[in-house]
Amino acid sequence: MSNLSLKLEQKAKILQVQRLTIQMLALHGQDLVDFLQEKVTANPLMDICYHDVRADEEKGRKAIENVHNHGASLEAKLMAQLRVQTLPKPVMLAAGLVIGSLDAKGFFQGDLASLGRAYQLGPADMEKGLALVQSFDPPGIAARDLREALLIQTRRARKAPRQAEALLEKHYDDFLQGKWQKIQASLGLSDSELRDIRDFFKSLSLQPASQIVQEEVYIRPDIEIYCDAKGQLTQRSLEDIPDVYFRDDLYDQYAARGDKEILDYIRKARRDFTDLASALAYRHHSIEQVVACLMDRQKDYFLHHRSLRPLRQKDIAADTQLSTATVSRVCRHRYVLFEGRIYPLQSFLATAYPSDTEGSVSDKVVMEKIAALVAGEDKSHPYSDQDLSECLALSDRISVARRTVTKLRQKLNIPNSRIRRL
Repeated sequence: MSNLSLKLEQKAKILQVQRLTIQMLALHGQDLVDFLQEKVTANPLMDICYHDVRADEEKGRKAIENVHNHGASLEAKLMAQLRVQTLPKPVMLAAGLVIGSLDAKGFFQGDLASLGRAYQLGPADMEKGLALVQSFDPPGIAARDLREALLIQTRRARKAPRQAEALLEKHYDDFLQGKWQKIQASLGLSDSELRDIRDFFKSLSLQPASQIVQEEVYIRPDIEIYCDAKGQLTQRSLEDIPDVYFRDDLYDQYAARGDKEILDYIRKARRDFTDLASALAYRHHSIEQVVACLMDRQKDYFLHHRSLRPLRQKDIAADTQLSTATVSRVCRHRYVLFEGRIYPLQSFLATAYPSDTEGSVSDKVVMEKIAALVAGEDKSHPYSDQDLSECLALSDRISVARRTVTKLRQKLNIPNSRIRRL
């Protein structure tokens, strides 16, 4: 006879929107775009809209099936480099217009004046935009002719032979006609110098776009922190996330048929879209709240370049009312652009160590003090890690264990006392 019994237990149940939020918080850049593309492909009542810097009449909603090789095109690579720049908007727009006007070989052969006139941009802004794009990789991109492409590549080469740039500037026609003896005599080159220049020119690309032979990996910032016109810290997202929208016209069209199976299907499609939109909104809100908390807690660091204050993920969670797990997902593998440099978001967090004078100090402050002690030590009798721990306790009233000093010293790439001894 079978033995029947009841068992009562609690199990955590993750809702669809929660699962989506967890997934999307861990995704960045193109990975998030690909994820959204998959969702749109699976739901015929959703569509996707990509942002564009071109004229309004050229803008529009791009159906997902019309998007190919989004991450592999030359334009996408150049736009990725443009987004991390911190320049006036007219220059950024001018650079975007130049990128959109390049031919298949990577040359810019359009008319800067007429291109800028259509967007109310002056010649100076257009020239700055062109110069900005010419500073991007691959070298020689956006050159107006072959000579300029070769000059750009030569100027950016680390080991360009002497007189190579002068040859292109003063003897370009002779170079094209192969009049090497004339060039050698004019520039006063030895046979070996001329040979080095010829070998160097063979390594240059005649088509700038052809230098992109494989997918390159860039560390792209997700957020920029900067001071506004009033001197206040503010943030802006640098993510290029397309808009996902619901096809209400198709929904109404199918709903008008009155078929129960169709109604069930389109209602589920609407719920899926609502969950996706909610997850995207929560993702944006979480990132914005975490960065806002960082700016507030570390205001002295950003505005006055002072040492970081102690700050942990659970402190941010308490301030923002987010879960610690959500804060952890936001901070993981996410980067911030500040004053032209890129920092991991986690680099603004700091462990607290007790201090009799200040209550607590961050590990960054302790590392600075360790570096200062080592710099001023007697090189014939350098401090051991135990000595450093005692010095911190005596002079700065900071309680740090010897093993912690060892760990922080290794982070500073400072060798131990035996190696430091002269």
